[in-house]
Amino acid sequence: MAAEPGRLMGIDYGTRRVGLALSDPLRIVTRGAGTLENTPDLADAIAGRVRDEQVVLVVVGMPYAPDGGPGAKGEEVGRFIEILRARISVPVEVWDESFTSVDARQAFIEGGMKKRKRQEKGRVDEMAARLLLQGYMESTHNR
Repeated sequence: MAAEPGRLMGIDYGTRRVGLALSDPLRIVTRGAGTLENTPDLADAIAGRVRDEQVVLVVVGMPYAPDGGPGAKGEEVGRFIEILRARISVPVEVWDESFTSVDARQAFIEGGMKKRKRQEKGRVDEMAARLLLQGYMESTHNR
């Protein structure tokens, strides 16, 4: 985890939409920070959010294949990470995001969210970003 104190950003990268989450400055809790459409301007839009929110570290979810390798989607995420690193001045870390979308849907069910609301893809993408960021923070806090 970044040595300097401050807010972290979690990114759940998707082909159409990208879910965002932010930690509080003390890195205790996360909150959803919406979604962005995956357009050619995505990295610039994220760079603006990193600046505006005073983010000190970005965590991008990596969808590993069942064999542990990156797979086709992982390679796409890897290319995005390279572009993002060129656009922002804070470190970018990779975090295993396997099953975060499934976990996000389950969290909505357990929270009593109606099926119609659960099917709004943006909600799942944002929650997946929160879950991967929370997992990252818990893991690094326990080191």
